[in-house]
Amino acid sequence: MVILIVIAFILGSLTIDAVIKFNRSKKHKVSVLTSTPIKTFNEESVSIANGVYYDKTHTWAFMEKNGLVKIGVDDFLLHITGSLSKLKMKKPGDKVLKGEVVLSINQNGKQLNIFSPISGTVKSSNNQLVEESSLINSSPFNDGWVYMIEPTNWLREVQLLFMADKYKEWLKSEFARLKDFIATIGQINNQSELSPIILQDGGELKDNVLENFGPEVWEEFQTRFINTSR
Repeated sequence: MVILIVIAFILGSLTIDAVIKFNRSKKHKVSVLTSTPIKTFNEESVSIANGVYYDKTHTWAFMEKNGLVKIGVDDFLLHITGSLSKLKMKKPGDKVLKGEVVLSINQNGKQLNIFSPISGTVKSSNNQLVEESSLINSSPFNDGWVYMIEPTNWLREVQLLFMADKYKEWLKSEFARLKDFIATIGQINNQSELSPIILQDGGELKDNVLENFGPEVWEEFQTRFINTSR
C-alpha cells in the first residue's frame, strides 16, 4: 500500500511538472508569433540602377535611344516617405526647367515638392501612377517612372548629375544628415513617436521614417533636404 501511494505521488508530480512546462512553452510560442520585427533603413536598403544619372534633388534621369529622357524619384526618398497615396503631375506639353517643381508627392495629406533634374518639355507622363501611385514605391526605375522629357540642355545639365558610384558615396552624407535631422526634430517637438524611429541596437533608422510624422515635419524635411539641393 505504501509503495502504491509513493508511486501515485511520483506520477502526480511528473504530470503537474509536464503541464507547467507545456503552458510555458505555449505562452512563449504565442509571444513569438505576435511580435513584429521593425524593418530598418540603411545604405543596403536603397536600390541603385546602373546607367542612370542621379540628382541631389533625389530624382534620376535616363536617356532613351530616341533621345527622350525618362525621369523619376530615387529609392532613398521613397524609403523615407513610405507608400504614397497621391501624385500631382505635369501634363504633356508642359515645359520644365532644372530645379523647378515637376511633381508633388502626397502621403495621407502630407506633401513634398520634387524638382526636375533637367530642363525640357514633357512628352508623356506615366498614367499608371494616377490610379496606382504605390508603383513609384515598388518599382521606381521601371513601372514607377514619372515622365518622358524632350531635353533642351542635356549636354550641360548631365554634367551636374551623378552616376551610380558617386551617388553611393553622396548617399552616405545624406544618411548622416537624416539621422541628425530626426534627432533634432525629436528634441524640438518632444514627440513620443520617435522611440521606434532610431533603433537602440546600432542607431539604425526605421524604414519609412517620416510616415508617422505630421505635416510640419514634412515641411521641415522639404526645406532641409530638397529645397537646398537645387
